[in-house]
Amino acid sequence: MAPRAARLVGTALAYIGAGIPALIGIGFVARYAYVTSDTPTDGAATAFLFGMVATGAFAGPAIAVAVKNRGRTAAALVWWALAILAIVGNWTHTLGAIAQRGAGIEARGAKITADTEADRKTLARLERELGAMKFAATTPEAVAAARGAAEFAERNRKAECGPNNETRGERCKARELEEQAKRDALAKTVSDKAATDHATQLAAEAAELRRSLAAAPVAPSGNALSNALGRMLAIPAMTAATIQQGFVSAIVELLIAAGLALPELLHSKGTTRASEGPRGGDFVAAHSTPALEVLPAPGRARAIAKRDEVHEVKGAAVDPKPVIAFLAEHMPVARGRRADWGDIYGGFLGWQARRRAAPDL
Repeated sequence: MAPRAARLVGTALAYIGAGIPALIGIGFVARYAYVTSDTPTDGAATAFLFGMVATGAFAGPAIAVAVKNRGRTAAALVWWALAILAIVGNWTHTLGAIAQRGAGIEARGAKITADTEADRKTLARLERELGAMKFAATTPEAVAAARGAAEFAERNRKAECGPNNETRGERCKARELEEQAKRDALAKTVSDKAATDHATQLAAEAAELRRSLAAAPVAPSGNALSNALGRMLAIPAMTAATIQQGFVSAIVELLIAAGLALPELLHSKGTTRASEGPRGGDFVAAHSTPALEVLPAPGRARAIAKRDEVHEVKGAAVDPKPVIAFLAEHMPVARGRRADWGDIYGGFLGWQARRRAAPDL
């Protein structure tokens, strides 16, 4: 593969390798914009805007470097300013998207924690209420027996005192006292039965709460890294989580932007070198894109440059016209490139040798 073709393939692969993370990052913030919007229309519009900002953040530095390589310094400064603004804006979007990614899990964890805490408080209240109750456990049969005893005492009182209490005597008073005692016993039995029913209900609720607490899902744990950072830095875990998310999003932003700008940066620092051998060969510029910076001539090339306009090169006269022709043919404009005088002179010698061998060239 020719050097130029290999270079183009390498550049394309570099852009593809950096472009894939860039596309993922654009999709990440665009999705965040969509899912956090109130309506699908607002979501689509906001996703487009966030995607534009992310594209500028990732591609802006590469564009600025490319524009600078073509000699447009003012335009490059404008692009750098836009790129910096886009990077800052997209950093905030990425930070929001990273913070949003676990919102559902955090919400479920918070709900589980809140529900569990509420159940525990309710269970504690029920247990306190059960502990404060003072009663004798009573069954429906006991209530029926107490009611039968009260009714029996009432019949005895009526038999002794008459239907309308017209017969008043000692035995009548005794029957009245007996009836009252039976009625008091019935009232207490009914009260105990009601307390027993209430206590049974409370115990059933407490048992249900215990089963619910035992079967409750475990709340998802928080960010372990942020908790560790919080303990290490002696700051709240939420603050540590925000710092960590901001650091991660900033590094990702800069890495993607730097990856997209890398091919242009390498291209701008390339050195235009050529020669087929140490002393000969046709000089071909390594880059045909945007005037060469010619390095100071070393030794032999510098001495030859100071000679008269006509020189002897391996027995042949070299005048300025062939030099001009060689430079016009084999020295393309390549802004920002560099070449050694020795390489240029070696290429010129080879070119002259081929011209002598084939005069028609």
